[in-house]
Amino acid sequence: MNMYISAKIRRSSGKVVKAFHFTGTHNLDRIMLWIWRDLFVVMLADGTKRQQAAIPDMLDDIRVEYGWMALERLLYGGQNCELHTLHLHL
Repeated sequence: MNMYISAKIRRSSGKVVKAFHFTGTHNLDRIMLWIWRDLFVVMLADGTKRQQAAIPDMLDDIRVEYGWMALERLLYGGQNCELHTLHLHL
């Protein structure tokens, strides 16, 4: 039985930044990949040189934990890219 999951990420003001609604705990990585992508954007835009220098190691940690495809999904905010989905159905 798959569990329905609803999660919202809010600003400190309470405004919803992103909402996730899906079925199955195996999809929780979508939330983590979206958060990491948002973190990388902030680090690249406003981070210190030291923070920016840490990004390659952080990306490697994600690759080790979730595999290469997770890095592509990271670019799409945790979603599967259409090309990858196409390959799965061929």
